[in-house]
Amino acid sequence: MKLIDTHVHFWQVDSLSYPWIEKGSLFDRSFSVPDYLLASAQVTASVSGMIFVEADADPSCSLREARWVQELAAADPRIRGIVARVALTESRSVAADLDAVTAIPLVKGVRDNIQGHATGFAVQPSYVQGVRDVGRRGLHFELCLKHHQLGEALELAKQCPGVPLVLDHCAKPGIRNGEREPWLMQIRQLAALPNIVCKISGLVTEADWERWRPEEILWYARQAADAFGATRILFGSDWPVCEAAGGFEKWFPVVQTLTASWSATDKESFFSRNAERVYRLL
Repeated sequence: MKLIDTHVHFWQVDSLSYPWIEKGSLFDRSFSVPDYLLASAQVTASVSGMIFVEADADPSCSLREARWVQELAAADPRIRGIVARVALTESRSVAADLDAVTAIPLVKGVRDNIQGHATGFAVQPSYVQGVRDVGRRGLHFELCLKHHQLGEALELAKQCPGVPLVLDHCAKPGIRNGEREPWLMQIRQLAALPNIVCKISGLVTEADWERWRPEEILWYARQAADAFGATRILFGSDWPVCEAAGGFEKWFPVVQTLTASWSATDKESFFSRNAERVYRLL
């Protein structure tokens, strides 16, 4: 079975700045392509493609980060796409920044995290306009947010009907505290919009890192899969962030359980074909 991982990060702490990384933490080192290949080596399907997603480097590093990953792809063509960061509200040169990343051959989409910002961030006019400008350049926009921001994401999506949108990590539901509503209702509302797809990824780090059980993760994964349907969901590992909660080798068996009863066609859609379409890899 072909496997395209739509959510992989690499970072280089010696040359790029990552304000979110705490000194001495699990993530306070560089993470490379060989590291990823070692972490994913135990899965039953070999990874045939990776989508690099920006690693929340300082905005001053965003263009350098995307160009660095383009260079990595020259050495390993399994890196098939890049989601670059462009700060849509914190820069006076948004148009020029978007043009610069669009010129990088492997850039397929743009992300500017909603997570961590105050209420109203994603629906302020400059952000909405920035998302529309991403779409006008033939790119998609990725939504990274927490479950309590789903209402904003829904309003943003409605204001950008012509922009293809990718929801990362099922909107990071409150798995640790067993919160199901209004997440489920709002996920279904988002799924009713035709311009958005959902990554089933990043769920283990929303649970208790040390004591999570597959069953609690699977409830959220199944709800997202049911809401969006087999042709609008994507597999992602969220490596190396997932290492905080057991890593690739614990996450992938959960995904295998999720898909165990699916048809061969639906499995192929989830693990590779949808990624080929959404990230325009064909």
